[in-house]
Amino acid sequence: MAAASRDQPVEGEVEFHGDLLETVLSHVPLVDLVSASHVSKSWCNAVSSSLRHHNQPRPWLIIHTQGTRSPYATTTQAYDPRSNVWIKVSRPPIKYISSLQSSHSNFVYMLSPSRFSFSFDPLNFNWYHVDPPLVWRSDPIVARVGQSVVIAGGGCDFEDDPLAVEIYDLSTKVWHTCDSMPGSLRDVGASTWLSITATNEKLIVTDKESGVTHWFDPDIRSWSKPFNLGTGQATSSYNIGCTNNGLILIALCRIQNVDRVKVWRVDGEDFECEEIGEMPLEYVEKLRSESFGNCSINIRVEGNIVYVYNNAWDVEEVVACELHAGGRCMWWSVRNVVARKRMITERMVFTCSEIGIDELQRVMTVENRRLEVIL
Repeated sequence: MAAASRDQPVEGEVEFHGDLLETVLSHVPLVDLVSASHVSKSWCNAVSSSLRHHNQPRPWLIIHTQGTRSPYATTTQAYDPRSNVWIKVSRPPIKYISSLQSSHSNFVYMLSPSRFSFSFDPLNFNWYHVDPPLVWRSDPIVARVGQSVVIAGGGCDFEDDPLAVEIYDLSTKVWHTCDSMPGSLRDVGASTWLSITATNEKLIVTDKESGVTHWFDPDIRSWSKPFNLGTGQATSSYNIGCTNNGLILIALCRIQNVDRVKVWRVDGEDFECEEIGEMPLEYVEKLRSESFGNCSINIRVEGNIVYVYNNAWDVEEVVACELHAGGRCMWWSVRNVVARKRMITERMVFTCSEIGIDELQRVMTVENRRLEVIL
């Protein structure tokens, strides 16, 4: 007797079909849908349809931890907002070069006097290892803009130009020297004091304290004039980001002695700001550091999701915002399980990536990496 096909039910099994199956799958964590899609052709189609129509993938918050002592082990855990779960990511070991860093989005890097290593794939599995830039820097801003990797500022005091800018061409694998960062950024020309975002054409840099903003074009290797992100309010901790619908500003305001976090849409060639939302006060309180009691923020942005977190080392809570058409903001918070479990000798590096079923299929089946739901 011929064996039953994969799509033929076995006696005693409960069958799910059509909308019912798609609805059930909409509640299954994204990482588990990889194996579900291999059950049969009909299940594979149901997985695809469920992701399109019922519960679409949303950008993940990814937290890398790196030990500060030898062997400097690195681990990766991710939060999937579609399923509201944390995921442990089994990854290839990262060869230690120096402290792991990230200026924005999903770009991570390590920079030493002898080597520059960086990664920008969604889960940061693939690394490039190249010669370092000509100018040594201790705290630069680093970003990928199209086919260029830009390293700007962060120069040490003994360097002739602490605002020096170099770009690494991913196509030709050659370094190029560019115009230095504008003089208005001289006192803040390090990643600690700057917020950055990147499009395919430009790097946008904002002074987190003043809101003074410049853009850099790698094609012509020069900087724009300064723009002021005018919010009309007493604003600090300016954070710039790029969503699917354009630039946004998320900043901390002090109104009647109360800390507020607001969202602006940034439009036009003059970077005009239009307020579109405000974080509920209960979430602002969650951003306060238990160690320092202050509220100073960073953001990671991908798609239409913004993750907001405190600058302190003990980031216990992360606040997320999903930007909807028309400027509507949906807020929620997530407990940072990485902070609860990490050692005090480990640093945390935050990134954010679009992770879909195709990316997980490639990672889990082709590269044979394990992703395990932990909460």
